[in-house]
This record gives sequence, structure tokens and C-alpha cells, in this order.
Amino acid sequence: MGYLLISAALLIVVIVTVVAYRKGEARGLHDNDTEENKKNKALLKEISSKGQLVLDLQAQIDALNDLNGRYLTFMFTIPSIVKRLNASQHFDEVISSISRLIKDVISTDTVEIYTLDRENDILQKVSSEGEAPEAQCTYALGEGLVGAAAKDGMLRTKDTIPKGRIIQNNTGQDKSDIWMAAPINFDDSLIGVIGIGKAKKRTGNEGNFMKMIADVAGVVLMNQALLGDTKHKAETDPLTGLYNRRYFFQMAQNAVEKSIMDHSPISIFLFDIDHFKNYNDTNGHDAGDRLLKELSSVTLKVTRKTSVVARYGGEEFIVLLPGLGKEDAFTYAERLRETICSHPFPNGDMQPLECVSISGGIASFPADGGSIKELVSLADTALYQAKSEGRNRVAKHKPFFFSEAEVVK
Repeated sequence: MGYLLISAALLIVVIVTVVAYRKGEARGLHDNDTEENKKNKALLKEISSKGQLVLDLQAQIDALNDLNGRYLTFMFTIPSIVKRLNASQHFDEVISSISRLIKDVISTDTVEIYTLDRENDILQKVSSEGEAPEAQCTYALGEGLVGAAAKDGMLRTKDTIPKGRIIQNNTGQDKSDIWMAAPINFDDSLIGVIGIGKAKKRTGNEGNFMKMIADVAGVVLMNQALLGDTKHKAETDPLTGLYNRRYFFQMAQNAVEKSIMDHSPISIFLFDIDHFKNYNDTNGHDAGDRLLKELSSVTLKVTRKTSVVARYGGEEFIVLLPGLGKEDAFTYAERLRETICSHPFPNGDMQPLECVSISGGIASFPADGGSIKELVSLADTALYQAKSEGRNRVAKHKPFFFSEAEVVK
């Protein structure tokens, strides 16, 4: 409204001035060199300048109104944004939602999100949109704009980072499209970094938006990490890191349902460590725990990733083998048994069989049973058969068939 009034007033002044100027010209009262003409020209110039100033001011007001609108919208929707992000069950969903939020608020084509790998002290890229093909996927703390934001614990842009801090990649050039990077923190603990390219429409407030989004991301990612840690603890054995018995049965039931749909077999391999009590009594319980952990690691290396290895209890382990019939499962089990027996476990040669050995039993679906519990029971029976036959061996469940004479009886 103010803009319209100012514009109207200026327009009236211009019209009046031009009319007066024209009248003076018609009467011959002006001359190019007269003082009055010079004043008129100066007045017209001043009016034109003020008119442009009004237009410039209005453009700035429009930009501020747009910025304030986006700022207020973002502030009012933060609770719903956090709620929506926390509702995401998977890490990838959360990261994707954060990336979309940044693009909506800041209007940029390039968004990269990095998380901190604490073991190796590097920032690992977990999401990227609009990046250069040659862009790096990892940064050390302090390396490049991303690493600088992480190490300094503050928002960084290419304009503010000290010269020499943009570390070159192996080609000798920094190929990154990142123009601004903000650390993702939670309670002063670094979680990762958000990097963006230049905004399509610069407002000067991109930094403030980035800080707010990074704060939201910090809360959400920390919640995700805590939930993931809780889930991991609920599913795994704390000593060996293998899946626990409860989670094994969940996975196995899902595998059976898939097997029925795909018309494919499933096998169970249940095994335990021979003479484990002797190993514990001879070497101590701490050594026994270390043996369990090392044997778990060896088992995982021999086992394909589509299979599920779990600690069944004590020195017992169980392996779910989707897609493998009994003979293929037996081949796998024999390879594992031989690998364990030949592995140089501490004091393994002092065991009764001169190595750390295992005995196990195999049962398969649908050949041997129609449920996971039934398969485990049959595999357990086969395991005891292997024990009774001298240990350090694998036995397959053998279905019992009645003879025709027995059926007649």
C-alpha cells in the first residue's frame, strides 16, 4: 500500500514538472542555457533517481517478505518436520527426507550429507544430489570445506574458509560443488556434515537456514542412532556379535514363508564346540569367551551373506541356509567344520581331538519338516548322532520310513 502511494505521488510530480516544462518551451521562456532549464533538468533527474530508488526498495521489501514467509513457515513446521523424520524407520529414509527439506527451503540443486565414521575418523558421504561426477566421497577432518566445517564445529563457506584449507584431491584440483557446509551436532558431539551448492536465489540467509536444518538433523539422526543401537542390542548376542536365538527364529520364519512362495528349499545347520567344558577348565573362562568370539568370526567368513548365523546358546550355534537343499547344506557344513579344525585357536592342539572341533546336524525344509521348530529339533537329533559317532563330524537327518511289513502290522 505504501509503495502505491509513493509511486502515485512521484508520478504526479513528474507530470506537473513535465507540463510546466512544456509550457515554458511553448512561450519561449526557456533556453538550453537558461538557469530555469538547468533547474528543470536537475529536477527531472532527481525524480527519475527517486523513482528507481522506490523500485529498488520495493524489490528488497518483496525479497524480505518472501524470506520472512519461508522463515516463518519453516519455524512453525519444525515440530511436524521432526515428528515426520522420527517416524521414518530406516536411516536411508531419514537422510532422503533431510535432503528434500534442504532443497525446498534453500532452493539449491546440490545437497550432500556426510556422517562421521568414528573408527577411521573420516566423513563418509551417505547421500548426494546434483554433485560433480569427480566429487570426493570421503573427507578427513579438516580436509576441504566439508572437513573444515566438521573440525571447526561451525558453518563454513568457500568465501570464509582460510586460504589453503581447501585440500586438493589426487588430481590436484578441488572438484567439489559444495559452496556451504554446516556440521551436524548433538550435545557438542559431531554426527556429520551437510553440504550445499549455491542457492538459485541468494537471500543472504542461507547460513541461518542451514544451521537450523543441521540442528534438526542432529536431533533426528541421534534418535535414529539410539533406536538402531537398541534394535541391534535386542537382536544380537553381546559376546559374539552374532544374531541371538530369538531373532534367528524371526528370520527363519520369514525365510520359510519366502521359501513356500519361491518353491525353494531351506536348511538348518545346528552345531556346538566339542569338549568346550574341557577348554574352559584348562584355559579359563575368559579364554573360553575369546574362543567363542573367534570361532564366530571364522564362521561368518565361511558363510555367505544371504545366510543367517546365530548363537543358539552356550557353545551352540545355528545357521539358516536359504536356498540350500540338504546335500548343498552338508557341503557347506563340512567346509566350515574343516576350516574350524584347521584354524590356529589358542591352545587348540591341547584339546582331546588335537584341535578345536565342532559336531553338527542338518535338517531341511520341506524334505524333513514343515516348521522351523521341527527342523531345529531334527537337526539337534542329528547333532547328537554326530557326537555319538566320535565328534568332529556332521550328520544329516535321515527321515524314518516304515517298511510295508510294518505298515501291515
